[in-house]
Amino acid sequence: MAYDDELIEKINQRFTKQPNTLYWVRIVYERFSRVINVFFEHAEINLSTYSEYIGEYAETEKYRIHELGKRIERETNVRVEFAGFEYA
Repeated sequence: MAYDDELIEKINQRFTKQPNTLYWVRIVYERFSRVINVFFEHAEINLSTYSEYIGEYAETEKYRIHELGKRIERETNVRVEFAGFEYA
């Protein structure tokens, strides 16, 4: 998937490995707008969290988002969090 590769490249560009800084990717399913948004987030110790929108997927891609999260973790070493997804 070309868009997945672009998303991983965006993450790698932003992941600068600064001391005392936490990095993670948050994937949020917004059920009312039927969109899956992807954010790159980082926070320095004792400072507020900075969140940057880096991508979007249609609701039809929902079935493969968890596999995408695993791929992001494997290829970038950045933790992935999911929000808004229902687990059965």
